[in-house]
Amino acid sequence: EYVWWSNEDLTDFDGVVIPGGFSYGDYLRAGAMASITPVIDGIKALVKEEKPVLGICRGMQFINVFFGGTLIQDLPCAENHKPGNPDRYHDVFVPEGTRLYGLYGMMTEVNTRHHQGVGIIGDDLKVSAMWSADAGVVMEAVEHKSLPVIGVQWHPERMMLFGNEQQKEDGEKLMAYWLNL
Repeated sequence: EYVWWSNEDLTDFDGVVIPGGFSYGDYLRAGAMASITPVIDGIKALVKEEKPVLGICRGMQFINVFFGGTLIQDLPCAENHKPGNPDRYHDVFVPEGTRLYGLYGMMTEVNTRHHQGVGIIGDDLKVSAMWSADAGVVMEAVEHKSLPVIGVQWHPERMMLFGNEQQKEDGEKLMAYWLNL
């Protein structure tokens, strides 16, 4: 079930997951702006109250744009990240000093289902996971430097359902961490 909220409703929430469904840049048209305005207003209210926000896939991209960052519309390495059946997985490097490092250490394996990515990182955000290959560096996670805001490009909920034992455990780690913020 989907729940749409307004600013007034957010004071009742302990936190919010933003799963995606957001258009940006070249694809954003006047009609689409009205549909994302409640999300923008909602994120403003959550940030003001310092409530936890978890962005998944496009939700991570939305967080980056909300904080003033940009997106790459089509990654040069998009073929390596597009959805597959079953999900495709790859390793990501997790920098020390990030919240995700506390969960995974220096490296973890995540699923991948995207063709867009972070361009310029938003204000007060830092990279908390990245994929690096011959095709370049792709930011796979961001987190706010002081607020309980995390965005991941992967789908921990899919890892919990469809991954191998380690992938399921890693998906659960992130979700449990977010629920306890």
